[in-house]
Amino acid sequence: MATAIIYVRLSSHRGDLDPSTSPARQEEACRAYCAAKGWTVHPVVVRDLDVSGSDKGLRLDRPGLGEIRERWGEVDVVIFAKIDRLARNVVDFRTFAEEAEQHGAALVSVAESLDLTTPHGQFVATIIAAFAEMEAKTIAKRTLDGIAETRRLGRWAGGAAPYGYRVVAAANGPGYVLAPDPEAADVVREAAERVLSGESLYRIAHDFNARGVPTRSARLIAEGRTRRTTPAPWATQVIASMLTRPAVVGRSVYRGEVIRDDAGMPRQLWEPILPVDVWHQLRAALSANGDGVEGRGRRVRAARLLSGVAYCAGCGRKLYASSRKHASGNNVPTYACAARRNGQGCQGVAITAEQTEEAVTRRFLDLVGGWPVVETVTVAVDDGRRADVEAGIADIARQMTERGADVAALAGRLAELHAAREALPATAVTEVRRIETGRTFGEEWAVRDTDGRRALLASAGARVVIHRAAVPGRKLFDESRIDLQLGEFADPEAQRLAEIAAEESAQ
Repeated sequence: MATAIIYVRLSSHRGDLDPSTSPARQEEACRAYCAAKGWTVHPVVVRDLDVSGSDKGLRLDRPGLGEIRERWGEVDVVIFAKIDRLARNVVDFRTFAEEAEQHGAALVSVAESLDLTTPHGQFVATIIAAFAEMEAKTIAKRTLDGIAETRRLGRWAGGAAPYGYRVVAAANGPGYVLAPDPEAADVVREAAERVLSGESLYRIAHDFNARGVPTRSARLIAEGRTRRTTPAPWATQVIASMLTRPAVVGRSVYRGEVIRDDAGMPRQLWEPILPVDVWHQLRAALSANGDGVEGRGRRVRAARLLSGVAYCAGCGRKLYASSRKHASGNNVPTYACAARRNGQGCQGVAITAEQTEEAVTRRFLDLVGGWPVVETVTVAVDDGRRADVEAGIADIARQMTERGADVAALAGRLAELHAAREALPATAVTEVRRIETGRTFGEEWAVRDTDGRRALLASAGARVVIHRAAVPGRKLFDESRIDLQLGEFADPEAQRLAEIAAEESAQ
């Protein structure tokens, strides 16, 4: 008697009671077919739920199909409710059919009553798979066209709303739009005001976490829109992204481009949380102060505390963080001079990273932990119109290169944008502000991450010089090799306040 294993797949799982192609209905159909054929049903029912059959990232590498491969020797038949449950294109279908045949198994599709061990069944199944492939491509195109039309009409195309907004039914027709969520929008406005007043993202994130301000992930968990159970905390990059994304001023992005009107300017599709001029000031301020708004998708290796701060006493070059093999066989983080390895005439120096960082932290806080922190921030004070006009010019120029473009009409819009640009000030206006935070280096050190602490070292003009070991080859950590030097503060006002604090503490 043949043994059949049931395979179930569903792209979007909405529960076993879904009346369409739910897992329960697929399994029921397969069991009925097996009973009619007199086949034994394998005790394991293989499921691929929330997995697309046309997903280029998975295709035949789906977890469920992998489980079937592990059971080739246990089954004679792989049965599924419909052929498109197995594959959405001819190539994938034929590939898996040949793989099954090599292991002595037959593929059976209930809806089409196909036994794929026969030539007739293989022929018909190939035709059906071809239609499934065409259907998948048609659905994909229809979906993309629908999203584009939704964006054009100013509707929300789906998914979780950006922080500060909620999804509501459109008042002027079908579809959905975004509307400010009063509580979350207040959080956005508070963060914006604090950044423009000169407060650091580190401090804002620490304060939000201490107050228990809900993050976006916390809201999604509360609404049951994510599988996460623990909300992510506020972080500097989270706040920067929240304040600089186009959604916060009512704009939408489609395929990486801001949706624009016929004149080439960004369209406002829903009520903004922040005024456009404030938004541009935030983008300029965060970029100028090292919290740039571009390139966030690129992963980079995290720097250590003393990266760019530690130097070689022999050649004066910066030390680089790396790892070295310890006698125990483990890799140990190390700061080392690369000059000798690069043939630059230095004897070289290396020191254990973690112990060095601990020593520098202790000495630094002993010296300046009680000194006040004064932050220097650069704030844009123009309204950001130049950025919008420049982007509009680039978009119109791109449209003019497309086949069938109305070049004459586009040229007229381009001329209008050029005239608008000529009417703007020659350069963006910025202003440098010095903000006395009312906090000490010690207090800031306690709440900042590695990047923030490195910034504190830099603000105090710190330079860590590492000397060669007195006894070459000695394995014990020697703190005397570390020379912590503090230069003049980059900000004269910070230097003045630090000197006053030092004099008061000495009295």
